[in-house]
Amino acid sequence: MSEIPWYSEASLVSPRHVFCVGSLAQCVRKWNTLAEIERISTHIRLAKQYEGRMKLDGGDVATLAVHPELKRV
Repeated sequence: MSEIPWYSEASLVSPRHVFCVGSLAQCVRKWNTLAEIERISTHIRLAKQYEGRMKLDGGDVATLAVHPELKRV
């Protein structure tokens, strides 16, 4: 996941709600503000395929959320 640019287009979605549309960094920051129950059912959809993926599940988002570079973006 380190090859995904922080400014790539993304959306943070659950089955019933769109929480954020913008950059990957914005979506990860929004994910950090969600309640634990909401985090379980959300994922990030990428506008373009990176590393063969267009969807980042909760575990992937959690990894990005603690990435030190997020604070500089």
